[in-house]
Parts: sequence; C-alpha cells; structure tokens
Amino acid sequence: MKKMIKLAGPVILVVLMIVAAFYVSNRLERNTSVSKQENTFTQTEKVITGDIIKAGLADIGELATEEYYYTGVESFDSSKSYKGFNIPLTTTRFIYSYDGVIKAGIDFTAIEVEKDDLKKLIVVKLPKSKILSSEIDENSFKLYDEKQSIFNPLSVSDVNDTIKDLKAKAEADAEKKGVLERADKNAVKMIKQLLVSTYDLSDYTIKVETEN
Repeated sequence: MKKMIKLAGPVILVVLMIVAAFYVSNRLERNTSVSKQENTFTQTEKVITGDIIKAGLADIGELATEEYYYTGVESFDSSKSYKGFNIPLTTTRFIYSYDGVIKAGIDFTAIEVEKDDLKKLIVVKLPKSKILSSEIDENSFKLYDEKQSIFNPLSVSDVNDTIKDLKAKAEADAEKKGVLERADKNAVKMIKQLLVSTYDLSDYTIKVETEN
C-alpha cells in the first residue's frame, strides 16, 4: 500500500489555541462571578488558584492538537476455493484509492494543575496524547479496476471489513510516523501560551509535563 502524507501546519495550532482560549475565558468568567459572591477575590486582585485553572481547562474536553492526512491505494481480491485450489470464474477483484484524516490530541479533563505561590511555580501535568478520530472521506473514493464474479459477489460485510482494515492500517502508520509525539509537543506549547494569554501569571514560572 502506498501512502502520500500531509502533516498539519502551525495554522492548526493557532486555531486550536483560539478555540481553547474561548472556552477557558468563559469558564474563568463564571468562576470569577462565583468567587466574587464568596468573597474569594479582593477588590484589587483576583486570586487564581490551581483548581480554577484546572476547571477552565477541563471545560475544553477532548481537543485534537495534531492532524494526519493521507491518501492510500488498496486492492481487494477474493476467490472461492476448494481443497486449496481456486475455483474458476469466482474471482472478485478491484483496486481503489481513498483519502483520510486522523486526529490525535489529549483529554483536558484529565489534566492536573499544581500552583505553588511560595515558589511562584505552576506545574501542569498532561495525559499522553491518543487518537481521537479516524475518518475516511467517502467522496474521495476512486475505483481503478474492477472484476466481479456473479458466483462470488461483494457483500456489505466485505466492505465493512475492508474499511476497518484501512483505518487500522492508517492509525498504525500514523503512530509509527510520530503523530502522537507531535500531538504531545503541540499540546505543551498550546497550554503554555493559553495560560499566559488567559491569566495574569507574569510572576510565575509555568512548567508543562506529559505522562511518560
């Protein structure tokens, strides 16, 4: 199987940061309103705790931080056989191509945040990235060669099994080519920039760690 790969660029990361900042800002506004009622804010300064930061990030849910685009060419070949010999006129075969995209990212609800006011340090612990979705663009399907036997027609289960195999191969190939590692790195960059742009943490050092 041949695959042509296109990797998502910096533009995707910028878009993701904008979306994430929107969710975190909304959460912060709600938390700020509640905190004012409970007198957890002074008149001159907002007290941003680790729990507030964690709650704001958790509102984002699962977020893809890397996309892996691919084009594949596959063949399907099926023949009925008897005692190890192929039966004539029972061969069904076709060659086709398709486009797909795999999205990898992290579950923000599993993020842990520790804020040390004495050391002026914020530690954000991220879960490992995982594949969030794997989709084949049905409109991209192209058939190049087809030979179908009336004695061995293509069934719906054949098609479903083929699609499952395609996705499994694409996901394995994406992982082999480092899609999860890139998703981890993008998540770390995004979290750092997101916290700096959302909260007043100029006096703090922000450290983002990913699970081993």
